Amino acid sequence: MWRVWVLGLIQGLTEFLPISSSGHLIVLKNWFSLLAPGASLEVALHLGTLMAIIIGYRQELALWIHHCLQGQVAARRLVYQVLFGTVPAAALGYFFEARVVSYFIPTAVIGGWLVTSLLLWLTPTPTSTPHRALESLSFWEALAIGIMQSLALWPGLSRSGSTIFMGRIFRLSPEASAQFSFYLAIPVMCGAFVLTWWRHPLQHPFSTPFAVSGTILSAIAGLFAIKWVQSALKRPRVWRRFGLYTFGMALLTWWLGG
Repeated sequence: MWRVWVLGLIQGLTEFLPISSSGHLIVLKNWFSLLAPGASLEVALHLGTLMAIIIGYRQELALWIHHCLQGQVAARRLVYQVLFGTVPAAALGYFFEARVVSYFIPTAVIGGWLVTSLLLWLTPTPTSTPHRALESLSFWEALAIGIMQSLALWPGLSRSGSTIFMGRIFRLSPEASAQFSFYLAIPVMCGAFVLTWWRHPLQHPFSTPFAVSGTILSAIAGLFAIKWVQSALKRPRVWRRFGLYTFGMALLTWWLGG
């Protein structure tokens, strides 16, 4: 049971904090012989992090859906932007999945964590650039943020850190950068959920109490991480400490021989 709780906690926290979930799972598995989750548990943990986004942004999502149903152009445009931004990661994952997985080793994670540190340190501060609203984002800017998300398939390179960095480069407000980053995660997590279940149709995600507890813990940890990211973006010193953390993890992984 404790292994399931550890996996749920790691999945929930590191999926949204800019420190890379894949990097942590790869390195911890190597250090402590922590077993990778089975197919049913993997589906459950993905569902937990998806629930965290829905709960954390429930008011914004409800208003977004309401405006879409009313036919508001801005709301529907945001739907297309999210889908447009999802294309690079979906294409890269679909066509090069085997190649990407082959790099899921600790030495590759070291490089990803170092790049993550650099991106976090270079993220523009809230006071250094004027802010733009999410509605002002162009399709090409959404695609560029989506490309950053696809590059984060490299282990150790944080998905949230990369996409938020690019959003801030485009002068989106910290809140809008985080919001679009987490919106981009919704179709990615739905895809991972469906793909894993499609490949293992006989393994129900809630076939055991372990999977249920892992899902709940993943959702709670993910919700906490979302709030933490929203707060840290407003305080550059706190945000850059995540970069110190990933830099330290890279050095520790290298010191322990990968």
